Amino acid sequence: MKLRGLCVVRSDDGVRCTPSDRRGGVAVEFALIAFALYLILAGMLSFGRWMAIQQAAQDVARFAAREVALYPLPAETDSLDAALADSGFRAAVYDPDYLVVNLDALAVGQTLDDVFAAMPVVNRALRPLMIFSSVDTPDGLLRLLHVPGAIVSSDVLSGPTGLAAPTGYSVSIPRVTGRDPVTGVETLEFADVLEEVKGDGVPGSLPVSRGGVANLRLNVPFQSAALVGYLAGAGPDRPIEAVDPAGPFNIVGPGPDGAGPYSGTAGLGRLEALGKQVRPFRRLIAAQALFRREVVL
Repeated sequence: MKLRGLCVVRSDDGVRCTPSDRRGGVAVEFALIAFALYLILAGMLSFGRWMAIQQAAQDVARFAAREVALYPLPAETDSLDAALADSGFRAAVYDPDYLVVNLDALAVGQTLDDVFAAMPVVNRALRPLMIFSSVDTPDGLLRLLHVPGAIVSSDVLSGPTGLAAPTGYSVSIPRVTGRDPVTGVETLEFADVLEEVKGDGVPGSLPVSRGGVANLRLNVPFQSAALVGYLAGAGPDRPIEAVDPAGPFNIVGPGPDGAGPYSGTAGLGRLEALGKQVRPFRRLIAAQALFRREVVL
């Protein structure tokens, strides 16, 4: 009888390995399949969350279009901007200044349910889509509940009335319109969370000349915490590096150097992968809905 590696060699019946001798082989096998297992699990979780956000966004878009269509606006109101100039509309239906909740500013005994109960109805419907961030602002590090996107000063999105947001901040949605094929630096434009769908020479989404409709789009970015974005055609070794562009927006948490699916300036996200900070897999969900408007003469 001789010892060969982890097995016993017998002259009469060949080589035998005891169960304890096979542990190294099991570890090697697991290492080979663990990566594929992780990819499958990450994909299931990420795309499941993507579908859930898409369904929730579509529900909110339908609800918003219905509420805008039913609110008794004057007949000459021909756009969403004009509707937002109506203080009653902003108080009852939708106000872009309530897209951010400062959790550090809650009164003693006040709950989030209390805060949302005082909001316009469409802002309340947005609650399931909101995320939590610790945000490094000019006022210090704040704990904010907000719609995903770039957190901007209320001066940027003050609306037609010029009213300041309760927290001093609102949200603008970044759209990636281009990307440098070498560095991956994005070219951005910004959209409102809730915007009107304009088309074919119509000045706004509530055109009286067309009989009056509320034609709205809700923009919500989906960004994965488990999947990384890659430069198109660059191969699997070229993830998009998180090089934040400059712009009229604040840092989205946690802090200026934090990593997360919605962190970084403009809220495009930063993930730690391959020894660097890279962009997460990202898609912009744009849910649309149209309702015929109830015109008040």
